[in-house]
Amino acid sequence: RHMLDLGFNPIVWHALQTLEAGGVKDVLLVARGDHAASRFDAWLKEGYEGGCDVEVITAPEDADTADALRAAMPSVSADADTLAVVAGDLVTDVSIADVLATHVRRGAVATCLLAKRRAWNGLDMKVGRPPKGAHYVGLSGDKLLLMADEEDVDKVLKLRRPMMNRVSDFVVHTDLLDAQLYVLDKNEVSHLLEQKRHMTSLQLDVIPALVRRQFAPGSDQVGKSSAAESSNGADANADDGGLMEAVFGVDKENKDAKGGENAPRPCCAHLAPDDAYCARVDTVVPALLEVSREIADGAVAAHLNGRRMSKYENFVDPTVVIGGKSTIGPGCIVGGGTSFGEKCSVKRSVVGAGCSVGSGVKLVNCVVMNRATIEDGATVQGSVIGPRAVIGSGASLRECAVQ
Repeated sequence: RHMLDLGFNPIVWHALQTLEAGGVKDVLLVARGDHAASRFDAWLKEGYEGGCDVEVITAPEDADTADALRAAMPSVSADADTLAVVAGDLVTDVSIADVLATHVRRGAVATCLLAKRRAWNGLDMKVGRPPKGAHYVGLSGDKLLLMADEEDVDKVLKLRRPMMNRVSDFVVHTDLLDAQLYVLDKNEVSHLLEQKRHMTSLQLDVIPALVRRQFAPGSDQVGKSSAAESSNGADANADDGGLMEAVFGVDKENKDAKGGENAPRPCCAHLAPDDAYCARVDTVVPALLEVSREIADGAVAAHLNGRRMSKYENFVDPTVVIGGKSTIGPGCIVGGGTSFGEKCSVKRSVVGAGCSVGSGVKLVNCVVMNRATIEDGATVQGSVIGPRAVIGSGASLRECAVQ
């Protein structure tokens, strides 16, 4: 999926652009299985022209995000103390430097990028039922106090008493997207991954575990951790007396007296600004369809395309052949080597490279992937046409996904 084209480049190119824009040079790209790894390798050698030095790591076919991080850990520099982990399907203009600044300022063990959901990525809401597909995020300012998935909620959202005893007020959100861009303390996370081999997902296992550690029971023994305990590597969670210092801050001059050195480090959230773009292409419909159109729209996210918009407010490769009386409207992208017959109409659509579009074809709100063929007189609306797919002459498609 990450090698599907989004605009003029594969989806993964956008994640690498996020890293490059944040000043990251050394990147470990984790692929599921040998086939995916070979495809990434080939693209990096032949098609990638960015500034990151990318090494491909192969993980098992069924690896999830935490498994992927485990696979990458042996290749991480021994000098590194902070990791930036970015989902390969993330498209955003939020700077990693801003997320890192939040992480460092708060002395966090983990910092997550959160953003308002796009309009097309809303939740299925029904009275008396938990929102379908919801991700529950509890925040007090930029302090991350709760992370729960819909599988953790059965009509009732259960809040842990240790947290309720220590936090005066906070807000639980279901309207926020976990962008799966994380800044993590390398030592803390690598230790957790090693000790908890059953954890497979960063979003569903690792981050919630780190959030819960802030409120570990029995950690109210303020300043009672002995030097012997410290030398034996006692878990920082055991000192709950420093919780308020870790989560809400404390006067530095009182820190030593209150045992703040042993307090659990907080988890934080960096909220994307309202005018920032942040979306994940984790499905073909609607995500790929909608994000493809948004990065072609000058009023939304065209600056993420990697190319300059034409005077007609679209992106058309110079090698495209356009037949007589055919029009390509604003908010469109057309890749190199594509040809259109006569009297075609293309509106708010993305057409990949090497496609063949016959005469009299109408494309509206569509994504047509590389080397697809659409024969004469076809009408396609709100659909995704897969690579090398063939749409027959005179066909009419509406809101379809064709492989």
